[in-house]
Amino acid sequence: MTIASLATYCVALAIAVAIPGPGVMALIGTALGGGLKRAVPMIAGIAFGDVTWLTLAVLGLAAIAEIYAEAFTVIRYIGVAYLLYLAWKFWTNTSELKADQADTKRTAIAAAINGYVITMGNPKAMLFYLALLPVLLDLTAIGVAEFAMIIPATYVVLFVVLMPYALLATGAREWLKSTNVYKIMNRTAAALIGTAAIVIGLRAH
Repeated sequence: MTIASLATYCVALAIAVAIPGPGVMALIGTALGGGLKRAVPMIAGIAFGDVTWLTLAVLGLAAIAEIYAEAFTVIRYIGVAYLLYLAWKFWTNTSELKADQADTKRTAIAAAINGYVITMGNPKAMLFYLALLPVLLDLTAIGVAEFAMIIPATYVVLFVVLMPYALLATGAREWLKSTNVYKIMNRTAAALIGTAAIVIGLRAH
């Protein structure tokens, strides 16, 4: 694998990630509702999901993914159910921002798992890694050394592309907090997360 082919992969991945989809909507909603302390772990979970799909593609398991399509559908609906639960929690949350003082470690883990499940059930991620990736890279030529380069590159791309979304949403959260429209902020977060759940659910058919 050449540096040029790795760069091509990174550019294609960045474009795919930057295009707003259910993952981006869920991230923005999470950042609005919980700030960076939830958004950053969610990005890490999304990136881990991407690496999982990458591993499946490199190991030549695309055919197995087709065989076990029903299992991936179940994963997708689990993600949809969790997103709807989060949307409901944000919609019904009328408390003040002191709720942010809750168990940070627990919410971070939950956000990371949420990001991972969303990615594993996101048709866009499946399409990129199982269909487009073999066009971008010669998967048969990828060994341990090459794989060790692609994984960190994937994490870097995901964080570089998604962090601006999280930062902008967190900035909006701070502005909304200062203007005492916390309820509207939570409802907006709920709407974005709920929309992401609906999009993923509809694409499962």
